[in-house]
Amino acid sequence: MTFIRSSFTIALLALSACSSGGAASSSAGRPPAAAAPSSTSAKAEAEPAPRPGHLPRAAVLATLSQGLGAFLSQVDTEPVLVSGRFHGWRIVRLAESDPQKPFWKNVDLGPGDVVTSVNGRPIERPEQALTAFQSLAMDPQLRVAYERNGKRRELVYQIDDAKPR
Repeated sequence: MTFIRSSFTIALLALSACSSGGAASSSAGRPPAAAAPSSTSAKAEAEPAPRPGHLPRAAVLATLSQGLGAFLSQVDTEPVLVSGRFHGWRIVRLAESDPQKPFWKNVDLGPGDVVTSVNGRPIERPEQALTAFQSLAMDPQLRVAYERNGKRRELVYQIDDAKPR
């Protein structure tokens, strides 16, 4: 169960990796938080911010390479059963390790939401969660199906490959 939770958490956190650059499209969601002013560095000026609803592939890969420990410190989940069968993972808590760099900014997921699949893949068993996790390195989108207050919703982020210079 811990491995499944870990793999699910990785998929969620890959979603949030670059989310401060803009909100994903959502079939129904709360409005994104207003962007707080931030200081600009030479690197930030050299690299344009991702478009709303888009994640740079390099940032997704960098987030995935950070390992389970970094991910597990950002979210707590619990399994949800319906009629004795696995239904999804309920988000219990989203943590912010650095208030200056909000990890979950503009991600329309919160405590009580139940994530049911990632990229159309089930996430109940370890091999399913691992497949969903591994798909993030190559898939053109990150899609998170979830329920809020019993209503189905979906977050969609396009994963953009670097453009040749």
